[in-house]
Amino acid sequence: MSSSTAVPSPSPASAPAGSGFSASFARVVADYVLAQGQDAQPILDTLALPASPTQDEGRRVPACRLSLALATASRLLGDEHIGLHVAGLVRPTHLGSLGYALLSCTVGGDGLALFEQLQSLLCTELRGHFKVVGPHLEARHEALGPLPHDYHFWSFFTASRLGFARWVSGRELVPALVELPCEPPANTRPFEDFIGGPVRFRATQCRELMPADWLAWTNPNADPPVHELMSAMARRQWQVRVQDADTLKALVQQAILLALDRGESPTLDLICTELAENGLSAGPARHVQRQLAAQGLNFKGLLEDARKQRALMQLRLTDLPLARIAAEAGYAEASSFHRAVRRWTGMTPMAVREAGAGHNTTPPSP
Repeated sequence: MSSSTAVPSPSPASAPAGSGFSASFARVVADYVLAQGQDAQPILDTLALPASPTQDEGRRVPACRLSLALATASRLLGDEHIGLHVAGLVRPTHLGSLGYALLSCTVGGDGLALFEQLQSLLCTELRGHFKVVGPHLEARHEALGPLPHDYHFWSFFTASRLGFARWVSGRELVPALVELPCEPPANTRPFEDFIGGPVRFRATQCRELMPADWLAWTNPNADPPVHELMSAMARRQWQVRVQDADTLKALVQQAILLALDRGESPTLDLICTELAENGLSAGPARHVQRQLAAQGLNFKGLLEDARKQRALMQLRLTDLPLARIAAEAGYAEASSFHRAVRRWTGMTPMAVREAGAGHNTTPPSP
């Protein structure tokens, strides 16, 4: 076992229920494989999606499943740059009402503002933060939980958004810089040619710098009546989703894990404030408490579950000192952590670690 704190790509079971990418967006992998004349069923099985897209409403595909589907497609087609090529197929239908609202916006800045507010319709495992820094627009993508570390996933995530923006604008938009948190492929040229600007791999976070004047470009597809209609529809869907009980539980769990990653002590007020600031929940703490209580849940229980999930993953997949794992999970004393692990597993922390070393078969990320 490596002494590094890096861990393998998370398994599908590690993602909170209700989290991930919209099913219609993830389905583009199956659409691409089918367009190449291959059987798409293995892709749909990996994504855990039904054959018909009419059943996609409300479904989510965790990032880890999307990553596995891209890897499966890569093997089927013998394509090292599968993420890049699948991304070229993304159209408004894969983004739902939000996609059509973006297609019909008047200027680039309006589309970005709408996307920033409603982006959880597309994905709840990543949160994009956008700001103008000098002559550049910076896009920084914050992980809201464990994510894959492979090139297929990150090339798809980056190329799908850039390719869609180029398709909508009719412009050959070229970023000033793209940074990906993954190892580079054996041949980086195809991806670099697609981006058209500098690309850095092995970054700590997915980040892009783009000319700020992109915000002012006029959309050749602008259609104010359609934009108003589709924006209203997307906002209604967003409102329903953030009030959905299962979704709220997943968002609270993700926010707790993120706070623990930052070394903070999560409180309900902190989590609710963060969700509201990120456009992921419109309710105050007392409203969230009532929604959780309606499911027989409470914040204390979700906090305990998050601490358990994070600590057990670190025990099984890393060589971090037990004291550090305990501290990062929110346990000030080692004895409290030992009792908690025994309560969760019936074993001591060291026994959990040894069992993980002997039975973990998850392959390391590329």
